[in-house]
Amino acid sequence: MRINGNKTKQNYRTIENDVLDIDVDRAELPEKNTNETESIKNLAYTDFFKRNLKIIFEDKGLIACNKPPNLVVHPGTGHSARDTLIDLVKSYILNKKGPDPECEPLLVHRIDRDTSGIILVAKNKRILRFLHTHFRDHHIEKKYIAVCHGTPRKPAGTIEVNLAKTLERNSGTKVTVDENGQASKSRYSVLRSSGVFSELEVSIATGRTHQIRVHLAHIGCPIVGDVRYGNKDLDQKLFADKAVFHRLYLHAYRISFIHPLNNKRLTLTAPLPDEFSSFECKIATK
Repeated sequence: MRINGNKTKQNYRTIENDVLDIDVDRAELPEKNTNETESIKNLAYTDFFKRNLKIIFEDKGLIACNKPPNLVVHPGTGHSARDTLIDLVKSYILNKKGPDPECEPLLVHRIDRDTSGIILVAKNKRILRFLHTHFRDHHIEKKYIAVCHGTPRKPAGTIEVNLAKTLERNSGTKVTVDENGQASKSRYSVLRSSGVFSELEVSIATGRTHQIRVHLAHIGCPIVGDVRYGNKDLDQKLFADKAVFHRLYLHAYRISFIHPLNNKRLTLTAPLPDEFSSFECKIATK
């Protein structure tokens, strides 16, 4: 690699306006798909499309989807194109309207691959900018349902800690509680508990990576099925019961915001996945 046409030491820190030249093998470069539109459009005829695209709301400005677990929301490292939520939405729109320069589906926010629930997709950049502003100003309310091991000491409470993000070679992004990290805040209330398992409603005041997962693990109540921050031994025993579906038991079930087209508050809910019902006999009603 050269910077500004010159070789540099490994510890050199780039500055604004630096020009980087990187030599790569041609085999590492992605091939241009000459028929990208047709490829995306044909997704609508696949079982993958039918299983994973669940639209719960649509109007001229946006689409709301109920994302299943284990579906990536957008292309990224380790995930090829045509296997993400945004690809599915693009396919849906292409088949419904055909190519439309006025309709460009764009993700408003993200949730983890392993988390299920509501995702908003804007149909153009104007809608996206409006909703991003509301996210930044904390005018959008998001609530989750989590099933966790144990029960919090208080039936309701607020978790406020600083979080720091690192990138680990084998496991990817990892977030830890660190006084030098960014501020984060979640509120929870216990809906039901047997002492062994609890069902919580969680709302977030900040949107840090893996926030709810790290917060609940921090108070000693890791989310069931959380392979990164959870209790692997307890999960292994639990999932030995074939009646319990193996997944992360975190679901984004409610979102409320001011609609960018009519300035009225819109509240959307996504029903709990069927697998959450496997805990009905494990969590006693309070």
